Amino acid sequence: MIEENLRETLLGGQSFSWTEDEDGSFWAVLDERVVRIRTLEDAASDPFLYDYFDLGYDYQKAREEIAAKDSILREAVESSGLIRLLHQDHFLTTISFILSQNNNIKRITGLYHRLSERYGHEVEPGKYSFPSPSELASADEDSLRALGVGFRAPFIIDAVRKAALLDTIDSLSFDDAMDALQTIKGIGPKVASCILIFSYQRREGFPLDVWMKKVMKEYYPDKDPSYFHPYEALSQQYLFSWIRQKG
Repeated sequence: MIEENLRETLLGGQSFSWTEDEDGSFWAVLDERVVRIRTLEDAASDPFLYDYFDLGYDYQKAREEIAAKDSILREAVESSGLIRLLHQDHFLTTISFILSQNNNIKRITGLYHRLSERYGHEVEPGKYSFPSPSELASADEDSLRALGVGFRAPFIIDAVRKAALLDTIDSLSFDDAMDALQTIKGIGPKVASCILIFSYQRREGFPLDVWMKKVMKEYYPDKDPSYFHPYEALSQQYLFSWIRQKG
């Protein structure tokens, strides 16, 4: 069995909820509680975490089949342990990836936690939930900008106003879901694809950020995301992790 790369799964750009402690464990406020884990054995008996970590999906098999496709994917897969695709709350994921625009993981995580402290609620001393749509509805552009979200402030407000849309996405085809998400101000194809992968488990998503555009240009100039079928999203995560390691 390949060792789980829990750190890359949690801190590699899928989620901005998690913090790594000095002892190598991780914590996040999810499901109205503080979740603390060191390995996925800590999650297996918890129904919420079982679903969150997608423990019912055969990632070992998927990893092997991705690695067998070509030498670049083999190198990308072998450069890390096993990576999973998280199944996160729709609204939390939508706001998280609005924050991700023209941003880096460290700063996105900081903004995520500032929003939680300002508009969420305390579930343990010093630990705050990510705000719900009703909690974030009290925010205006000035207060959001004061937290540092910058040009993303009106996008967040529009996402709050259209939060009910997020409950309709599961019933749509991938292309229709992409279109629907892009009716929210500030959401383009890359952010919409991230939301569909990391909240709706749409495994055909293939977000193209600066890193992945570099990968496609340098290593797959004559290919499009369909080349990676049926593992588009997971292949993207391995390639994204690999190219960042390469710098």
